[in-house]
Amino acid sequence: METYGPKIKEAIKTYMGETEINATGQTASSVYSNVFETTNSIGIAVGGSKSFTVLHTGRRKGATPPPSTSIESWMRAKGIGPRNGKSLKSAAFAIARSIGKKGYKGRNISYQASLRIMNALLKDSSAAYIKDVEQHLKNSTSKNVN
Repeated sequence: METYGPKIKEAIKTYMGETEINATGQTASSVYSNVFETTNSIGIAVGGSKSFTVLHTGRRKGATPPPSTSIESWMRAKGIGPRNGKSLKSAAFAIARSIGKKGYKGRNISYQASLRIMNALLKDSSAAYIKDVEQHLKNSTSKNVN
């Protein structure tokens, strides 16, 4: 699992760049992966900055609007300007207010990115599992059982 965490992390960053989800790259840079293990399972937790979490899971309607300064920075990075002669600040405020009111549907970034590399991950993990089973069988049958 230790080898799969970085692969998933890089797939997410690549996906975010290719789909132009992030403007400056800061959100993609914040992505991390941690392998965890419990008594019944093992897995990889993926996370990132608050921006990544909102892009991934969304934002419920009626929630507190995001800071308009963040929207303003995003608009600058994307090269988006205000329309109808409004200032960038007032346009960013209107967008932030709308997001707070209507919410934002998340994109499930981790899932979308993982789909792109799933076949390779499945082949790798299947090969490792088969190798472990073969080794276990080899060890258990090589013992002298008289």
